[in-house]
Amino acid sequence: MAKPAVDINALSKSERLGLIEELWESLDAEHDVPISSAQRDELKARAEALKAGTLEMLDLGDVLDAIRSRRV
Repeated sequence: MAKPAVDINALSKSERLGLIEELWESLDAEHDVPISSAQRDELKARAEALKAGTLEMLDLGDVLDAIRSRRV
């Protein structure tokens, strides 16, 4: 990977977040990551459930706590 032309450490947090946003938006996941038709259908169903308000949402902290409690 080439070295960026900008000194990232010299940027403010706001500028770095803006850069991250630009990088993220430059990725076109639909074309860059191949997914099966079953995966596409599942994503569509989840998006529809989210819009309808029927998708069960979990708090990230609760999920991480549950994962950590399973470690041996």
